[in-house]
Order: sequence, then C-alpha cells, then structure tokens
Amino acid sequence: MPFAILLLIVEIALVVHAVRTGKDTYWIYFIIFVPVVGSAVYFITQVLPDLTHSRTIRKAEKGLLKAIDPQHELKRRKAKLELSDTLDNRLQLADECMAANFLDDAISLYETCLKGIHEDNPHIMLKLAEAQFKSGDNKNTQLTLERLIELNPDFNSADGHLLYARSLENLGLLEEAAAEYKILARSYPGEEARVRYGLFLQKNGKTEEAQALFAEILQRTKLAPKYYRQKEKQWVQIAKENRI
Repeated sequence: MPFAILLLIVEIALVVHAVRTGKDTYWIYFIIFVPVVGSAVYFITQVLPDLTHSRTIRKAEKGLLKAIDPQHELKRRKAKLELSDTLDNRLQLADECMAANFLDDAISLYETCLKGIHEDNPHIMLKLAEAQFKSGDNKNTQLTLERLIELNPDFNSADGHLLYARSLENLGLLEEAAAEYKILARSYPGEEARVRYGLFLQKNGKTEEAQALFAEILQRTKLAPKYYRQKEKQWVQIAKENRI
C-alpha cells in the first residue's frame, strides 16, 4: 500500500477518534494540515493515554502539548476556575501563572485565596512570598514571611527560611541576613543555603570564612552518597568555582 494512502487512512482514523471523543477542534486541523507531525503528536498525546496510564506517557504528553501550545495548561486551569471557583482551582491557576512567569496574576490569585478560614494558611502565604520574591518585591516578601510566622509560630519551612534570608540580603539588611544564613548553614537539607551563605560572606569581605565554608561543602559532598552529589550538583559546582 502506498505511503500516501496509508497516511490518509491514519489521518481519517485519528480525525474520527477526535470527533467521537470530543477533542478540541484545533486537533482536527492539526492532523489535517500538518499530516505526519500532527498525526504523531495526536496519537502520542491523545490516543496512547487511553491505552496506558504510564507515568512516562503522561510526561511525554505534557511535554509535547507544551511544545505545541506553551500556555495549554494555563488555559485549561483558567477554564476550570471559570467552571468552578474553588480554592483548589484558584491555587492551581496561581501555581501555573507563577510557572509561566505571570507573576502579577499569581500574586493577585494567591492574595484572593488568603480569605476567610484560609486567611492565615501558611502554605498559601509561602506561595505568595515566593511569587513576590520572584517578581523582585523583596520588601513584601519579608513582610509576608514575617506575618506567616507571627500567625503560624509552629510552621517550619527550610525553603521559606532561605527565601527570608535572601530577601533580607537584597534589602541590604546585612546583619539580619547573616544571622538567618548562619542558622540555615546548620539546618538546611541540602547545599544551596550553605553555598548562598558562602557567596554572601565573600561579597561582604569575609573571604576566609567564605573559603572555609566552600571547602567544607566540597569535602562533605565528596564523601556523600552518589545520589546526593547528583542532586546537589549545581551547588557543588558553584562552590568549586568560588574556591580559591
């Protein structure tokens, strides 16, 4: 059977599948007007998931959809929120906005989630602080995190603590930042906080302390299990680059 005829049969079958399963119309146009690629992408992302629930397949589906339509998930989350305005849907859209770097939208959404019984929710407040920090708003990052701890004194987050130290540093509150980094250097579950503390010390003229910290990081990770060295590879490399 000639390839052109075989391709036509496959296209027809996929278009029929799209119509019967109620897929978005753009899939039909994609299959017809971008024949080989369109058919392949549709099969992998829309047909295979019906045949298997493999995590690998789902990951490939998301990757292909993002390549075709980078805002696909964002639009899906928006549509879901419009259909049902729940806290979960609002948070999921806010998370997607932050991932897409729509930080003003993310901040606004997180703020609207901090209402009523969720007004002092530490997990939402931490997400808000992350979005504020990512947008360059260090002052509000500081204030949000301080309010979080004031309202939730038993809440612990190593990443939130590091975010607080970084916001203080960016605000020029160096003594306060140094105190936070010093605590993190002993307690943070990974090398990022220690490396950032070393960079902070180095930037503020405390070269000997910084070098001692970088040396400690390199020695510890050298003796650590392989999985840990791989996980901390980025921070180990930075420590190496700054070791004199």
